[in-house]
Order: sequence, then structure tokens, then C-alpha cells
Amino acid sequence: MTIRNFFVFFGLVIFGGCFAQNEISEFENPTDCGNKASEWKPCIERKIGDQVFSACCERFVPAECRGMCQYETHPIEARVILMHTIQPSRCRLYKYLSGIVHCAAQTHDNTECCRDMGLDEINNQCSMLCHPQASPRQFWGARSLRKDLVQCLAKWDQIMTCHLSGLRARKIVKEPSTA
Repeated sequence: MTIRNFFVFFGLVIFGGCFAQNEISEFENPTDCGNKASEWKPCIERKIGDQVFSACCERFVPAECRGMCQYETHPIEARVILMHTIQPSRCRLYKYLSGIVHCAAQTHDNTECCRDMGLDEINNQCSMLCHPQASPRQFWGARSLRKDLVQCLAKWDQIMTCHLSGLRARKIVKEPSTA
């Protein structure tokens, strides 16, 4: 097992995996991160989040779109990633943006954060990018991404901030030893 595969495996165990003899509790609900009071400070390191995000994208997103599979929260860097990804003959976002945000959200509803970041000021469709599981088969465009969703991409860095802040590590509860 390569070191990269080890970290991806470790990240998946933290976020969703389980051991046969152990039981996984509910998601932790920390008070010092991942909420408005903490200004949406992430609860986990970005490096670990990026590994989980990337592993998900490897399963659901084609290689030409995977450049977006990172929690880039810096505005300029996020725009560079978007511009590189949507260059002609690159990623067909109308087909794959839903998969990208699904992997970013990791089943979490991050609409509260997105509202706080002002995404609903652009248009009411931006919430789809913050909670893609609400309507997973929603039509996002035929030959190009719908205009209302393209407008939301102006805040891609804030969308990624919200998805990163929505990640939670799971607590693995060990069974008491019966010795």
C-alpha cells in the first residue's frame, strides 16, 4: 500500500468507514468549528479533506474535471482552478458539477453556511451547490451549465469553504474489553 493510498484509506475510515467489530457513533457536533459562531472554521485539516474529496471524485468524476476536487478557499486560486477546468475541450460541467459538489459535501447539508456567505443573494438556485443530496437527479444543463448555476460559480471559494467546514470526523467507539 502506497503512502497516498494509506492516507486516502485513513480518511475514508475517519469519515465513513467502519471496523467489523467496532460501532461508529453519530457525527460529533463540535462547538468550536464548522458553525457560524466559529466563522465556519473547518473541523478537520484541509489536507485530509482534500484526500477524501479526491478519492470520491476518482470514483464519480472524469479525470478532466478532477482539478476541481479540492477545497480551495482562496478566491483567486479558486477562480484559477475554475478557469483551467472549463477551458474548451476540458470538463463538461453541465454533466459533472453535480458529482463534484456531491463529493465535496460528503452527504452534509451546508446551506446555512452558504446563506451566511451570501450565495442566496446571487440567486435561489445556488443552494443546490450547498446541498446536492436534496435533489440528486436535478437537471443542471443540456449542452452547457445552466446560467443560474454559472452565476453561483463566482463564489466557488465560499462554496468550498462551506463544504470543508461541514466535514466531521466520526468517533469510533470501541467495545469494552471483557477480560
